[in-house]
Amino acid sequence: MFRIKVNTQLLPLKMCFFLLFACFGPTIGFLPTIARQLGYSITTYGATMMFMSVVSTIFVPLSGFIVDKFRIKKTLFLVVIFCTGVVSTCFLFVPKAPFDSAVMEIKCDAETTTMTVLDENNNNNNLQTTSNITYYTVANHTSSDELISCKLSCRYAVLCGTAYAINNPKNQSDLSYLWMNTINENQNKYNQIDLTLKPEDVEQMKLTLNAYVFQVLSLQINGTEILSPTCQYNLKTFCQILNCSNDKIMEVVTIPTYRGNVFKLYQFWIFFAIVVTYWACTTISSALINPICLDALGDKSAEDFGKQKCWGSIGWGGFSIFIGWLVDILSFNKKDKDYSPVFYSSILVTALNFGVINRIKVVETSKSEGRWENMCGLFTKYYMISFCIWSIFNTLLHTIITHFLFWYMEDLVSANNDHSQRVWLKTLQGLAQGIQCFGGEIPFFFWSGWIIRKMGYGNCMALVLAAMAVRLYLYTVISNPMWIIAIELLNGVSYALGYSVKMSYAKMLSPPDTLNTIIGLIGFFDCIGESIGSLLGGYLFDTYGGVWSFRFFSYMSVLMCFLSIVNNYFGLTRESAITSKDNAGSTNVDLKITNNITDKKI
Repeated sequence: MFRIKVNTQLLPLKMCFFLLFACFGPTIGFLPTIARQLGYSITTYGATMMFMSVVSTIFVPLSGFIVDKFRIKKTLFLVVIFCTGVVSTCFLFVPKAPFDSAVMEIKCDAETTTMTVLDENNNNNNLQTTSNITYYTVANHTSSDELISCKLSCRYAVLCGTAYAINNPKNQSDLSYLWMNTINENQNKYNQIDLTLKPEDVEQMKLTLNAYVFQVLSLQINGTEILSPTCQYNLKTFCQILNCSNDKIMEVVTIPTYRGNVFKLYQFWIFFAIVVTYWACTTISSALINPICLDALGDKSAEDFGKQKCWGSIGWGGFSIFIGWLVDILSFNKKDKDYSPVFYSSILVTALNFGVINRIKVVETSKSEGRWENMCGLFTKYYMISFCIWSIFNTLLHTIITHFLFWYMEDLVSANNDHSQRVWLKTLQGLAQGIQCFGGEIPFFFWSGWIIRKMGYGNCMALVLAAMAVRLYLYTVISNPMWIIAIELLNGVSYALGYSVKMSYAKMLSPPDTLNTIIGLIGFFDCIGESIGSLLGGYLFDTYGGVWSFRFFSYMSVLMCFLSIVNNYFGLTRESAITSKDNAGSTNVDLKITNNITDKKI
């Protein structure tokens, strides 16, 4: 029979990792799509996350300095865990940004009156292309004799062609006189117009030059109704739809992304404040759990740290799958996704974790003379500078995946126009995060120590960048988002191995009793990479789309991989020399994996 040995002293630590990342996984993973549903553009989201990187830049080194200086590691950890639960509750009450409606043109001539809706969504939902003509299909949920009514708000009307005085026409269906005198009576006042359409008239709205065009059956202005309206003189009016009885038409004309200045919206500042607070809590708690784990392990081997850290991956991946499935179940037959399971689970898990932390024995930092001088001298050495540059780019590339992959998956689903994929999209995204953890991170966290010993730090750094380049490029050659689940297996090399390399290398270089501060300062460089990735990624994805953006960052990863190989080829990493020269008396210290930095999933 198999014998399973369980170290009961480390069991609370494993549970803390599990619960902490079970709380973070669904919230951070779905945050891009939550922001999108609230009405914010990808550029706005990227700029917001850039500011979150500034928050990390401040709090990561600050938290390391505080716990080294005042030795309040456990107290600070409990405070930020409690705040995480409180902020998760606040997410439930974040208001949406005000939605706008697309600009429309009402054109009237001697034959007919048409309403043209400019396509500004770029979603191409329900679009079927035949030859050079595209049609929008309206669901046939109305009876053939049911009329569709729409209310418009129009401000001014203009004559097309030569302007002549419009006299009161004899033809009752002529709209010219009534239209011009009513709409242009007050240029500063919006005039409400009611349109009536038949379902068969809008079942196929021809899309030409990014505009949907369909015929108006009747029109009513100020109580005066005109059937089959025509105009003796060609007229054009710019309007916006206030309401329409057909959901599909409202879906066409509604612009889901706020196009104005978000800084003038109180809704944005509420969302921004909550995200900033949540990000600060996750940043500090992630920065503290790693030294707590390090102190609990003592001089244990690299594999022992991986066995603790992998429980965080289990929590992140497992809860992402489960919560994504719950979101899809509760959102069935709803226009918007119901993300309440994300935040309710975060509240529950945080409460459980608060009790687990009290059972962990935390070792506080001891005081040491001259540690600050040793720490400052370390950052003047070439191998430390090159390591920080590698860390910046590694974090930058990982940030692109964390912040924009789910957004890209939603674009793929929209392009495919697959209803089944849209219904279960959150489950698919949760599975992607689950594969990242179970198929990638856990095996490599277990074997990272062995891999580093066999390959060395420099070769591992190059391997991480090479895997990241392949991963980013593969996103651009798929059309079905299901393939992303297979691609996420590369997360083990591109993230887990890189994370372990970063931690072990930082531990090896840290002077005595400066571990928290050194890792905090390295986290500062990680935050630089995260801020650049968030801002640059948001701009590129909004301007050039997901395909070319992912390829750009893939080529960047190839370039950095080449530079890393050159750096290692000329012996500039100097792993053995560093170990023997700067860490005399600790011949095996470079083989120890330790972890004390903000997890760059956050």
